[in-house]
Amino acid sequence: MTVTSFDFDPSRLDAGTYASRQRRHLVDVAFLLSLLATLALLLPAGLVVPQFSDLGRPATLMGAALATIWMLSRTHQRLATRGPQPMRWATIAYFTSYLASYVAGLYRGMPSLEASGAERALLGALAFLGPMVAFADGVPNRRRVDGVIQTLVFAAAGMAAIGVLQSTLALDLTVYIKVPGLISLSDYGTGIPAAGSERLGVASTAAHYIEFAAVMAMVLPFAVHVARFAASRAVRQWGAVAAVTILAVIPMTQSRTGTLALVVGMVVMLPVWSWRVRYNLVLPFFGLLAAMMVVRPGMLGSVASLFYGWDSDPSVQGRKDDYEIVGYFFSQRPWFGRGQGTFIPTLYTFLDNQWLGQAVSGGIVGIATLAGLHLTAIVLAVIAYRRATAVADRHLCGCLIAVQVIAMVAEGTFDALAFTTFSGMLAVLTGCAGAMWRLLHPSRQVRTTGPGYLD
Repeated sequence: MTVTSFDFDPSRLDAGTYASRQRRHLVDVAFLLSLLATLALLLPAGLVVPQFSDLGRPATLMGAALATIWMLSRTHQRLATRGPQPMRWATIAYFTSYLASYVAGLYRGMPSLEASGAERALLGALAFLGPMVAFADGVPNRRRVDGVIQTLVFAAAGMAAIGVLQSTLALDLTVYIKVPGLISLSDYGTGIPAAGSERLGVASTAAHYIEFAAVMAMVLPFAVHVARFAASRAVRQWGAVAAVTILAVIPMTQSRTGTLALVVGMVVMLPVWSWRVRYNLVLPFFGLLAAMMVVRPGMLGSVASLFYGWDSDPSVQGRKDDYEIVGYFFSQRPWFGRGQGTFIPTLYTFLDNQWLGQAVSGGIVGIATLAGLHLTAIVLAVIAYRRATAVADRHLCGCLIAVQVIAMVAEGTFDALAFTTFSGMLAVLTGCAGAMWRLLHPSRQVRTTGPGYLD
């Protein structure tokens, strides 16, 4: 893992008292973020705390806890990170838009079911933003950043391995995952599509195969990063295994979103990779395709068939019809929308497009703040990329740019933020962009993660 002189900058705790940023704690923000990623990726989406519905996923509750920890840390000078952090302002703007849309919903009058949905949306937004600000402000150095990324990659590889077994052997390990104190929601099925269903591919531990595909495409660049830059040879080798497993499972989801996200991610990463890296990635890719043609004949043809015949594809036509419905509701309340969480699918219709959902529920302000989150992360990652001198730092910043572009594209193909595995991984990786901007900042005041700084 990369360790720079910045990691040993002292942080002033009190008069005459300093501590190194390299201090280790058994349980710190990086540990909590790693645990959140592990729970989100390896526990089935239907396992929840009783009486909490889908907000009771352990990873979602951890996200809300991180938001609470961050807010409490801002109340004490010995705990708060000093210096500017643009990610804070982006998250505050996003949450403020949720509050504004909630007020707009109250103003128009909401039935009890919509009011309940609006309150759930506020709690979900808090859980979504918690990992962002916790990562941006709370991870102390590059070594701990690498630790979070590696944990996320290996947990994603475990999720991918479950998907591979579902696809190749029809073996669903998720039915054997039981956690004391958690119950399984009845409206979540298994990770294998049932006979005669419209579902195409496997879902592993995710709530839907599209979500599974999008998450795998988001994590893939980071798996390549671990395979190239991990500190030990053993971790690099396991990183390569993780990258191959994640890449192999994306076609098994048979998802247009996953295929599109994979292509977008590779296009964004190409300028970051040298020709040697591109060559080393292309050969295994074609070898993997050849192996898949032997193991699962016809699967690649099924994936290719998803991209033609759209005129007769009911899912594509349904998405086109959504624009007319959205236009009607958007024209009534264009600025703050009907209220986040109030467009109940069972009352109105399913919107397989996060951006359209933002238009209806949050209006122009909701769209602007969601786009602002993505653009803030991209800008911070670009600035950190330009500041970085180490190849590993530049590559990680490239991965952080890629994940935002992937997310923006994926959000146009399904209601992404309604799925907690996708939103949890996006939150962690968005917060990482803020952390890299801070850790590569030339000013000691910004780099220091302790409560004070050298005079």
